[in-house]
Amino acid sequence: MANKHAHIAQWQGDLLPHIVDRLAHGDPGAIYGIWPGSNAGDLRSVTYSELANIINGLAAWLIETLGAPRKRGEVLAFIGTNDVRLTALVLAAVKTGYVLFLTSPRNSLDAQKSLFNSLGCQNLITTTPTPPAVPTLLEGAELRQLEVPSLDELTEKTFPNYVYTRSLKDASEDPFFVIHTSGSTGIPKPIIWTQETAARHLHCSGWPPPTGFTSIDSFCHGKRILSTLPSFHGAGLLQYLLAAIPFGNVVITPTATGIVTAQGLVDTLKRVPADVAILVPSVVAELAQHPDLLDFCAKHLELIIYIGGDLPQSIGDKVAAKLHLRCQWGASEVGIPQQLMPAGLSQASDWRYVQFHPSSGADFDEVSDGTYELVIRRDESLAKSQPAFSIVGQEHLEKEYRTRDLFENHPTVPDAWCWRARADDIIVFLNGEKTNPVSMEQHVVSRNPELSGAIVVGAQRFQAALLIEPSPNFGMDLATTAGQAALVERVWPSVEEANRSAPAHARIEKSMILVVSPDKPFIRAGKGTIQRSSSIKQYSDEVERLYNNVDDDALEDDLSNIDVETTSQTSVVMFIQRVVCTVTGWPNVAESANFFELGMDSLQALQLTRKVQRGFRRGDLGLSTIYRYPSVAALSAGIFTVRASEAGPGQDRDIMQQLLHTYGDVVRQITKSKRACHGTIQFPVDIILTGSTGSVGTFLLNTLMTDQRVGHVFCLNRGSDGGYAAQINKFSAAGLEYQVLNDSNRVTFLKADLNKPDLGLDETNYQSLAVRVSLIIHNGWPVNFNLALPAFRPQLTGLVNLFRLSADSTVNNTLRFVFISSISAIGNLDSQNGAAPEEILESIDTPYANGYAQSKYLGERLCNIGSKELGIPVQVARVGQVAGAVHHQGVWNTAEWLPSLVTSSIYLGYLPNSLGSQFSNIDWVPSDLLSEVLTDIALGNHISNNTPNISTADVFNIRNPQTIKWDDLVPAVLDSAKAYLGKELDVVIPSVWLDRLKNSMDDVAEANSLEMQNAARLNPAVRLFDFYRDSLWADDSTAHLMSIDRASEVSPSLRGMPAVNKDWVHKWMEEWILAIK
Repeated sequence: MANKHAHIAQWQGDLLPHIVDRLAHGDPGAIYGIWPGSNAGDLRSVTYSELANIINGLAAWLIETLGAPRKRGEVLAFIGTNDVRLTALVLAAVKTGYVLFLTSPRNSLDAQKSLFNSLGCQNLITTTPTPPAVPTLLEGAELRQLEVPSLDELTEKTFPNYVYTRSLKDASEDPFFVIHTSGSTGIPKPIIWTQETAARHLHCSGWPPPTGFTSIDSFCHGKRILSTLPSFHGAGLLQYLLAAIPFGNVVITPTATGIVTAQGLVDTLKRVPADVAILVPSVVAELAQHPDLLDFCAKHLELIIYIGGDLPQSIGDKVAAKLHLRCQWGASEVGIPQQLMPAGLSQASDWRYVQFHPSSGADFDEVSDGTYELVIRRDESLAKSQPAFSIVGQEHLEKEYRTRDLFENHPTVPDAWCWRARADDIIVFLNGEKTNPVSMEQHVVSRNPELSGAIVVGAQRFQAALLIEPSPNFGMDLATTAGQAALVERVWPSVEEANRSAPAHARIEKSMILVVSPDKPFIRAGKGTIQRSSSIKQYSDEVERLYNNVDDDALEDDLSNIDVETTSQTSVVMFIQRVVCTVTGWPNVAESANFFELGMDSLQALQLTRKVQRGFRRGDLGLSTIYRYPSVAALSAGIFTVRASEAGPGQDRDIMQQLLHTYGDVVRQITKSKRACHGTIQFPVDIILTGSTGSVGTFLLNTLMTDQRVGHVFCLNRGSDGGYAAQINKFSAAGLEYQVLNDSNRVTFLKADLNKPDLGLDETNYQSLAVRVSLIIHNGWPVNFNLALPAFRPQLTGLVNLFRLSADSTVNNTLRFVFISSISAIGNLDSQNGAAPEEILESIDTPYANGYAQSKYLGERLCNIGSKELGIPVQVARVGQVAGAVHHQGVWNTAEWLPSLVTSSIYLGYLPNSLGSQFSNIDWVPSDLLSEVLTDIALGNHISNNTPNISTADVFNIRNPQTIKWDDLVPAVLDSAKAYLGKELDVVIPSVWLDRLKNSMDDVAEANSLEMQNAARLNPAVRLFDFYRDSLWADDSTAHLMSIDRASEVSPSLRGMPAVNKDWVHKWMEEWILAIK
């Protein structure tokens, strides 16, 4: 029978309705599927002859009811019972020029309205009786309801064949059906499959497995498949359309409505035999908890496949011990690529692993140690088996489709992969640590039948919390605190078990467990999986209260009882080690380890400051002390031998002189290139760009890639993928066309460590750069005003190593080096001598008195040495204040001094009336406009030192040529703040504002955990107090107007730049306010 079906249904370049018609003619009595009948307990088989007739009847009904579509592909939605009419409606819509949209009845009204509006859908087809979700949808959206004819009406009459003559060649871009994403991270998005998508998926499923392998698809072909997947779910729909019809699978549906249970599965098997069951994970979990049901399935099924979610290892092991169990992966945007049953794996424990057929183009990019993102690489030789690139909106992806699904590799089988999480699931704590919450959640739920769900939260917090959802049939009274506490006690042993395998920063404390209300269950997607983002949002108030109730009084009491012997270096060291571990949660810390390299964040540094002040009764020790002495050894020595206030400008000058001497000598020792560089660029030019994933780097990369003078850009970044994934995210956030990043002919991302010899590259890549690149743009430099100068040693080393690459270059004589510097490098220049010139300044006192400014100044001096000693044309782009983008999306980094100042002003209720004399005239440059100026400078053939005897670096000062007063912008700030707060900010002088900020720091010093976290988000200026006091509003601070004659001469973009205006300020304010909501 299967061979006969395969012969008749053989793909002939036609469409699915044609295959149904051929089967109805050539094998009319063959069973297509089995559904519950109209009477309880009945089952109804549908043959291909009946299916074809129902399709023809529904096609006639659509035309009779609606007429011909206004345009081909007009969308009709469907919500109804799961019976053969669903398949028939999809194919009847195809025949008549419509397309059916299968929407989940579980969507929120907002989600439904968004989907219907985006699709332009005005008609909703329903079954009788009207499904419960429909009335609310009809009330909230302007839709016409159409009741589809009953099954009896459609099967009691023979309908004339509805003629459909379009071929795949004619209809490849016609829509086939519409489904939608799960909406787990927000409002779901529609996914439109085309006829070409269907053809590719069919081709992929039919591709023979490699020799020695069995594929899940081929194993299922011609068998009886019992599916519990919702029909509106992509994987469920594919069982009825692209698995059954072309390959002869008989699909058995256990229930027409509701969610299938393990008992319902077994009840169905008792009435109708099946070979394979395709289940959602929850049903598999139920089987594991009911041995009698599992034993029955083991006797009557050859294989269980689960799809649509993950399954805990311990649960799956119980099932796999009794019968074959396999995972299958799929996505609405990709389909279900053919997957193999990996050879050499243990059936009992390796059931979670999948192996993708080579025809799928599946590949894996490492995103962190041992974790890989599944990526579908576009390959024209595999075009017929890659559905992803024919789905509407994805057909123009040039390089790949990134699934955002994270996998781990099998320890011994290279091509076997186990799903671990969605990238969106990963929690990032305030200290920058990350965790995958799925394992913890699965473990807790699998160990506790009292629970139906669990969610770990903690994004932008110091620690994790656990939300647990009681099962609906849980008998305990949860309306009382005592009842909730009792449930927590029952669950706690499993949480402790999960904690043992969790990283320290992700462990759950008993006090951080919240029992959610049975009246407000977690929000679930159509396939039954928890919608994490929506569920967390609905419990936001409860989560805030949970964190608010967690205080660190006990820790304070422990530490306050310690008697520190300040005359003993050992006692001081031991105390600091204990305090550091208390603040961070680290089990231990080496004396020489740098706090910030280990992951300490600014608020932890503030907590450490508070504890050190108390322990040593040293009110003079401030946050800057921790940044200046960022290790146990350094901090204990600083406290033990000197008062923090004794460190001053003299010490900084000595360090700067020493570093300049050291690194200058290293540059001089580099073997000088034998060629003479004149710096005249020949186009198209290949470029190295560092720091491409930052705010400036993102727009600069985009500008370079849209410039026809640029051949190829090599982005050097620290990420394991060279920053590719981060760059995708940055382009997307900025509203830029991120698809250009997939063009391997234009851009390459290389994992690099500039601090290492050969930039951390392998020999092949290093030599390739030396041969190809004739322009280096060095933009990568951390902006952190709190770090002391020695913390920037890696950046100075990286600069020198790039000079070494420049000297190694074999690109004739056209090499050029561009260093992106900062106005802070000349921040202490005496303004009485006029505007800052466009030249390298020799005085060591020139930069601001912070490590960042000093490091940029040293970078400029090293550029001068490199230009002179190595004969390389060097350009220094000395950039003034960089503002947020104005013509693109993207938030002006809220950690920078001005966004922090304004954000804290909203928190404090006070706005300073001045930004100090140095910003008496606002000449800021938006980041997206800056990229155009930098490109003008980097690609322009205007090198002044165009002789072989290059002696100095060329300097171009960059600021906005049009200025405006801060007073003129204050009203725009006040307007936006009032719209958010509902009241005016008080405008005060800087000294009053600093006092208010200082008082808020003192308040936070005594705060609980939640208030500490709010300080990071709502009052970020706390971190920069020293900068505001000592730099921005220092008594001797002066305005630093930079001469921009040379930059204006070479950059049309700079000459035409408009002044900062109120519209720009409103945009920035809206973005900052959104970031703190």
